[in-house]
Amino acid sequence: MHADTGVLTPWQQELLDEARREYPSRIALAVTRPDLYADTDRFPRLARLVNGAAVVESSLTTELIGDLLNLALETSLTVGAGSGFREYEEFRQSTLALIDILDRRGAPVSVHLLSAARFEALLANGDRTRRDLIARAVAASRTADERIRALLTQSRARTDVSDYRGAQKALAECAELLEDEATAEWRPEYQHSLGLTYYYSDPAQATHHFEESVRLGRPLLDRLGTSQPVASSLHFLGRAAAERGEFDHALRLYVEGEAASDDYLSGHGFYHQRMAEVLIDHGSTEEAEFHLRHSQETFDQVGQQSSGMALLFGAWSRFYVRTGQLGRADKALAQGIEKSRREKGPRVELVLLAQRLHLRLRQRRLAGLPLLMGRAAWLYLREELVRDPLQAVRQAIMVARLSRQRLRSSNSSERVLVCPCGEDHRPGTGDG
Repeated sequence: MHADTGVLTPWQQELLDEARREYPSRIALAVTRPDLYADTDRFPRLARLVNGAAVVESSLTTELIGDLLNLALETSLTVGAGSGFREYEEFRQSTLALIDILDRRGAPVSVHLLSAARFEALLANGDRTRRDLIARAVAASRTADERIRALLTQSRARTDVSDYRGAQKALAECAELLEDEATAEWRPEYQHSLGLTYYYSDPAQATHHFEESVRLGRPLLDRLGTSQPVASSLHFLGRAAAERGEFDHALRLYVEGEAASDDYLSGHGFYHQRMAEVLIDHGSTEEAEFHLRHSQETFDQVGQQSSGMALLFGAWSRFYVRTGQLGRADKALAQGIEKSRREKGPRVELVLLAQRLHLRLRQRRLAGLPLLMGRAAWLYLREELVRDPLQAVRQAIMVARLSRQRLRSSNSSERVLVCPCGEDHRPGTGDG
C-alpha cells in the first residue's frame, strides 16, 4: 500500500485477492473440524485465521465469522495458546474487530463480547477494557438469558476491583429477571456471584450463598453451563474451611469442585493453587510442589497474566519459606507484587504486601518495613476505603485475621495431611 495514497500496489492486491479466495474455505474447515486445533501447538494457526478473517471479512458470511469467533475464543480459554505464544495483542484486536463487524451486520454479539472479556481477564483482571466489553454486552443483550449472563459477569468484574455496591446493583437487576421460572437455571450462578460480594466482609453470609448455589445447582449438573457455578462455590467453601482451620475438609471440597469444573483452564490452575496453599503448611513438600507446578503449567498454557499468576507467586514464596529458601521467597513476592501492580490488582497487592511484611520480620530485615507499610496504607486508602468505608473496615479485619492465621500456619509443625486428589505426586508424574 502506498503510504501517501492508501492505494494497494498490484502485488498487495494480488495477495488480498488470494486471501479472499482461500480464507472462506480454510475457516469453514476449521469450524467444522475443531479437533484440528485441540492442541496448544496448533493455536497460532487458528490465531492467523482470525487475523486474516478481519482483513477479508467481506468474503465471509456472518454465520462463518460468528462460528470462527466461538471456536477461537473457546479454544484460547480451554486449550490455551501456550507459553510461547506472543501475538496476544494482535489476536485480541482481531477478535474485537470481528465482533464489531458482526455488530454492524446486525448479528447478536453479547455472548461474543463476554467471551472476549473472559479472555481479557487472563491478561489483566481489573483492566478497563474488560469492564467496557462487559458493559457493552449488557447493553447489547437481546434476551433475558443474554442479559442475566452479562449482568452476572458484570457483578464478578466489579467484585474483582472491590466495587461491591456496583456488583450488588447488577445482581439486583438479575434477581428481578430470575423470578421467571424460565430463567431458573441461572439461580446457582446468581447465588455464587452474590456470595462473592460478601466474601471479604461477611464470611457467614458468603458461605450461606455458596451453599445455596451448590444446593440449587447439584440437580442441574448435566446442563451446560450449570456445573461451573457449583464448582466455583465448592472452591470458595473450601477456602472458607481452610480459613477456619479445617484443612482436610478444605482439600476434599477443592477436589469435589474440580470434578464438577468445566474445561476452562484458568479454573484448573486455581484448583491446583489452592490445593498447594493448604499442603505447603499441612502436607508434604512433594505434594505441595506437585500442585504448584501444575498450577504454573496451566496458567502458562492459557496465558494467565493477571491476579491468578500474582497469587501463585505468593504461594511459591510460602513454599520457599517452608523449604528454607528465604531469598527465593522474597524474590517470588517481589515478582507477584510487581505483576499485581502492573495489572491493577490492588486487593492482591495488599495480600502480597502483608506476606512480604511477615517475611521481612522473619528475616530481621527491618530497614524497609516503613516503606512497605506506607505502600500498603496508601493502597488501602486509595483503592478500598474511598469506595465503601464500612465494607473496607470489615475487609481489613478479615484480611488481618487471615494474615495472623497464615503466619501461625507457616510456623506450625503439624503437617500430617495426605492429599486426597488421587494423583501420583512423584516428580515427573501426573496429567500436567
